[in-house]
Amino acid sequence: MADWVAYALMAGALAGAAWSGVLLVLGRPMNDPLFWLLAVVELGLVVELIAGSIALALTEREVDGVTFIGYLATVWLVLPFGVAWAASEKTRWGTGVLVLACITVTVMVLRLHQLWNGL
Repeated sequence: MADWVAYALMAGALAGAAWSGVLLVLGRPMNDPLFWLLAVVELGLVVELIAGSIALALTEREVDGVTFIGYLATVWLVLPFGVAWAASEKTRWGTGVLVLACITVTVMVLRLHQLWNGL
């Protein structure tokens, strides 16, 4: 896992969390620009799923493969479920779910990065 990819995914997810937090405080539902930001982060997560799986198959590193694949297979599911929940819940709490989903993605990508680097 390339450092810059992990940092870019974490930055995008944290930006989504901050944006969602502002909307939560203002009592507004998810808007289109936030949706598109999260779609770009999701696209990066899908690319990471594919690239990470290939890299794991080809690496000589000491990586716990089951845990690494578990994180890879789970992290890309968090945002779609969070966005679906936020779209169906028009109150401020739907946006609150997005804050939690974005923070969850950030932590999971950080853990993936740590697993890849043997930490």
